[in-house]
Amino acid sequence: MCDDPSLKSFRLNPYTEVIKKVIGEVKPTIVLFPASGRGRDLSGAVACDLNTGVAADVLDLALRDGRLLATRPIYSGNIMVDVVSKADPQIASVRNRAFPAPEANPGLVGKVVKVAPVLAEGQAGTSVNSFEVVGGGEISLGDARIIVSGGRGVKGAEGFAPIKALADALGAALGASRAAVDAGWIPYKHQVGQTGKTVRPDLYVACGISGAIQHLAGMGSSKVIVAINKGRRSAHLLALPTTASSATCSRSCRR
Repeated sequence: MCDDPSLKSFRLNPYTEVIKKVIGEVKPTIVLFPASGRGRDLSGAVACDLNTGVAADVLDLALRDGRLLATRPIYSGNIMVDVVSKADPQIASVRNRAFPAPEANPGLVGKVVKVAPVLAEGQAGTSVNSFEVVGGGEISLGDARIIVSGGRGVKGAEGFAPIKALADALGAALGASRAAVDAGWIPYKHQVGQTGKTVRPDLYVACGISGAIQHLAGMGSSKVIVAINKGRRSAHLLALPTTASSATCSRSCRR
């Protein structure tokens, strides 16, 4: 734990120096970061300064012969690869919701170790002057258990009204494809895909979305995907399980 005014707001330099200091003192073989916007920045900067590799956007972790085996998607999620770092520390950034939350064990108690900062406020190189709150009260796409998204098929900004109503009814986050965002129907903060947010909810409902590879790159690892589209002959509902545990839900949805 490093409690210092220089770390009150996230800035890459002060955070990087503290992490590097802890790594130098503790000498861990593995260092894990969240694959959030800040986590990606921080893991890359730390790995670069320490002349080691980083496995980014990891979906699974294992140990093989004492080395970290990190599984991550490439080519917009079409291929999964196993990455092994030859240098220490082995660094990886793990996607949110990649693993189920374990049950709390009151018998396990961690020890909090205080660490002094490395850079003083005047040495940070940048300053944060103000914040602007956007979308207060909304469910975060990255944390959402259920996401309902709309695409070009909703035909306009007004088409997102029933999408939002469904999301509210399910307690879900509201998402969108790039086509809908580029058309100005919904703000960019809702965009899911290669150039938007990468998500892994338990249930992803895609309404009027064609399923382009760029969109699949951001949500293809969802546990259950429900696609609602209007074909030339009739509307159809398709549920695709992406894990064995979701097969029962998929069959129920098809019925």
